[in-house]
Amino acid sequence: MMPKSADNYEILVIEDNPTQRAALEQLLTNAGYNVKTTDSAEKALSYVGEGIDCVIAGVISGDVSRIDLIAHWRKYFPDTPLPLIHETQTVQELVAAINVSATKDLEHFSDAKLMLTRLIDLVWACQKEKIVPPPPAIDGVKDNIIGHCKAMQDVYRLIDRSSQVFSTALILGESGTGKDLVAQAIHRNSPRRAGPFIALNCAAMPETLVESELFGYEKGAFSGAVGSRVGRFEAADGGTLFIDEIGDCPLSLQAKLLRILENRVVTPLGGHRETKVDTRVIAATSRDLPTMMAAGQFREDLYYRLNIIAIHVPPLRERVEDIPLLVRFFIERVNLRNPAAPIGSISAAALEALQRYHWPGNVRELLNVIERAIVLADPGKTVIHLADLPHEMQNPVIASDSTTAKSSAPQTATTKAASVALSTENSGPLLTLAELEKIAIEAALARYANNKTKAALAIGISVRTLQRKLATRDTPQLVMLRTELET
Repeated sequence: MMPKSADNYEILVIEDNPTQRAALEQLLTNAGYNVKTTDSAEKALSYVGEGIDCVIAGVISGDVSRIDLIAHWRKYFPDTPLPLIHETQTVQELVAAINVSATKDLEHFSDAKLMLTRLIDLVWACQKEKIVPPPPAIDGVKDNIIGHCKAMQDVYRLIDRSSQVFSTALILGESGTGKDLVAQAIHRNSPRRAGPFIALNCAAMPETLVESELFGYEKGAFSGAVGSRVGRFEAADGGTLFIDEIGDCPLSLQAKLLRILENRVVTPLGGHRETKVDTRVIAATSRDLPTMMAAGQFREDLYYRLNIIAIHVPPLRERVEDIPLLVRFFIERVNLRNPAAPIGSISAAALEALQRYHWPGNVRELLNVIERAIVLADPGKTVIHLADLPHEMQNPVIASDSTTAKSSAPQTATTKAASVALSTENSGPLLTLAELEKIAIEAALARYANNKTKAALAIGISVRTLQRKLATRDTPQLVMLRTELET
């Protein structure tokens, strides 16, 4: 097999200085290479297993050093060239680089032609020394998304397909499932990957700010607008705009958002100029949009404009077979951030407990549990044991148990309401599904003494969903039924 030509050669550049990063990207692109860039070692980890032929590490800041990055990369791909670019380097850094087999350093940007010549020589020398097929991707890992169950394979397929088109994609899933990682993977594998990836979380800011953040504003548009500002749509021109928690987008703003999706023209607040943008939109939500449409809280026309490519990210409780792979990945990730952490594995009992747990916080909660167990581990400890897990995970089966004393306690009005509502012999009026849902929530809260986490686990929803549903008002029929039962 012949060595790769330049146009098939993937180079990853890591440099936190945007000017130097752009200069090196331009230099290598002009030489015919396919170049991907990032500003931190932590972000670079998402490219492990993505067919990168060469990693160039410049000046890096953040929790993960470039030496830690090289050591991690070498673990999976020992033959990848990993040259370092620097202005200054301490003796300690040089020794560390040699110890992890970093490739010989390149010159800094002061002599670009010499650096490019040396890089090309390095690339071809590495290929001639060992011409082998590219190593396979790490099993179960794609674009920093972890999982090999059937549901995740379906997600991977949709990522591949949607990354090659311009159509809007809608990512659905509970909080903590990794919807943002799916959006980033779509952008990273698309023809727009050289363009910007801009994200906006509608739930993370006041409703009054969402419009100005999306569309920008002109000077004097509102109190405090002392200058003009480009919105996220314009900032993402030529790339991708990720609108997270689109279900929290104010209803008053949805019509304007629909118009932009249809004609790709942006008008800033307080302005009259129309700017044409070439921006692909990916949206995500943890909310039930069809139910919101029925309640008049989300525009039906906007929903169908967004829901061209729907990607459902399954909750962790529906893919427990992926937990061992996730745990292994998170242990390595946390250890990379905390080099002094000695933990390297997990006991069978602890892993079994994790697989039995309901995971209302999904993958985000699992990472939190693993990181907590590692950073709080006693000195010299190398294994996560059952006792290192939170108490509720050591005894994860907290659903109803007919043998417990709780089950023999007197029924409250709420549990009586549930019995009446579900009885086929009762001749009273039937309740709607929404009313039955509210009864189930109240029954769970009563059983677990208003512990929202346990109540949410018992009825199979997330804590965030429970809190949102608690905010809804009682229907007159439900109030009447509860009053009747209490009397």
